[in-house]
Amino acid sequence: MNVTRLRLANFKRFTDLTIDLSSCAGAPKLVLLIGANGSGKSSVFDAFEYLSAHHKGDAGPRADGDWSDGDFSDEFYKGEEHARFTGYLKKDLGAGMSVACSFGGGFEVRRSDASPAAASPSEWDVKSAFYGRSSLRTIPELHRGRGPAAPVAADRDRPRRYIDQDTRFEADVAEMTKRIQDEVWESEFDSGRLRAKFVDPVNAALTRIFGDDSPTQLHLTRISAALEERPPDIRFRKGASEIHYDLLSSGEKEVFNVLLNLFIRNEHFPNAVYFIDELDVHLHTRLQHALIREVVEHWIPDSSQLWTASHSLGFIEYATEAPDAAIIDFDDLDFDRPQVLTPSPKSAEIFDIAVPGDSALRVFPNKTLVLCENTDAPLYNALDLPDFLFVASRNKNAVGLQIRANEELRGLLDRDYIGSEERETLRREQPRLFVLRYYSIESYLLHPQNLAEVAPSGFDEAEYRRLIRERMAAVRDRLPMTLERSRNSYEILKPLPKETKDRAMREIAEATASDDFETFYPFLDMKTQRPGDYLAPLNQQPLDLARTAWMRHAIAEVLGVA
Repeated sequence: MNVTRLRLANFKRFTDLTIDLSSCAGAPKLVLLIGANGSGKSSVFDAFEYLSAHHKGDAGPRADGDWSDGDFSDEFYKGEEHARFTGYLKKDLGAGMSVACSFGGGFEVRRSDASPAAASPSEWDVKSAFYGRSSLRTIPELHRGRGPAAPVAADRDRPRRYIDQDTRFEADVAEMTKRIQDEVWESEFDSGRLRAKFVDPVNAALTRIFGDDSPTQLHLTRISAALEERPPDIRFRKGASEIHYDLLSSGEKEVFNVLLNLFIRNEHFPNAVYFIDELDVHLHTRLQHALIREVVEHWIPDSSQLWTASHSLGFIEYATEAPDAAIIDFDDLDFDRPQVLTPSPKSAEIFDIAVPGDSALRVFPNKTLVLCENTDAPLYNALDLPDFLFVASRNKNAVGLQIRANEELRGLLDRDYIGSEERETLRREQPRLFVLRYYSIESYLLHPQNLAEVAPSGFDEAEYRRLIRERMAAVRDRLPMTLERSRNSYEILKPLPKETKDRAMREIAEATASDDFETFYPFLDMKTQRPGDYLAPLNQQPLDLARTAWMRHAIAEVLGVA
């Protein structure tokens, strides 16, 4: 089962969100949601639960402890409890809420607060179409059994919301030990056959994730059922020692929890959308890539699809490599307005979600890391320059400090009000520091030659240059008031001789008084020239302008690789 289109209206933080996967060449096995904390990724999983809950029934046992399906009629979904839950899901309590999901093969399921879930075709069983887990999965230690276990096929022990604790682990342990005991009593006892069926698949996965020749190797050696007075007994071999489950690290527990759950449950959901929030929780960067690869390639049924939300560098790296993976970026979007999200290009810019500063050196040893100012990294990474990865630093001064502290880093600075001689001196004295030819990256994005590459046929380059000259004339008289103050904040200029700085001040004054475009334009602050005025008629976003051939060549020239 694979999603082709998901639409959420007035749901959680979304006014009108559509995730459209119809452009994918084939059905993606993995859909990775990336974005900053609070950007709305987990709300997508609440939508999947909302669609399937009417068909599966309420989550959790009833008051009498019975996990059976019971009677979940339409009347139940009109009661007070359900009204409160719907209020939790609605963005605007005074407006209608709806979720609709389309699948490959012509299937669809939809639901609104005005009507229960409906499937098309009507005989399609939605119960097994969704299987989800929240990010709150791992328990720190094992306990005695706590009442009846839910039938795993019914999925009645799932969390209602994706901020709730997912309590399935102990039920999975109970189910695993029950299956082993059933095999012992229902057939001729053969320990080798039992190990091959129940233990070897888990250990093969642990080996692929943790390795088999390192101190971190992990192998399951025992899993025994809970007795009345004691919890289950689960033990592992780690190096030369045997250790109890309770003594595993949080990351090790997380991996075992996920693998055991899929081992127990995926046979009941062979053709489903699996959605697992923050599958990478507690995991070291080195293990992230190994886990997502293991789950996608070995544990999600071939006819199913995995959706997961993550900030994980390893997950993003795997998704960029895998041909059957799609990346949906939630970052920096205004969800008070309608949004249509499609798979992001698999280029270096998406790593900005996960890579904090120079820590990228440890995980991209074959990349040349270039620090840049403020929020410019996504635009530089959109250039997709081979062998370069751009990461953000606070400002010009921070870039200078960081590259002096670490000789493996490079720096790329806005020119701002740096004179030509100063720019050449900095390049000569600090070979790992590069300064743009123009004022800032916005000056490149909005350069007439760059706009001409993407503009429709009606774009008048001569008229655009005239408008920019008018902008320069409008700010020319105010420039002396800001020029010296701005330059005094540039720590990188302080070691330069006073004569060099004086010549720079004269150069900038003369250049900005000129009407020649390429003379004044390097010192015009295009960041303050309301770029939306220029972009709106062109229907282009900054990232679109960063992907042009002109832009790529211009920045490569600054870095000396053109």
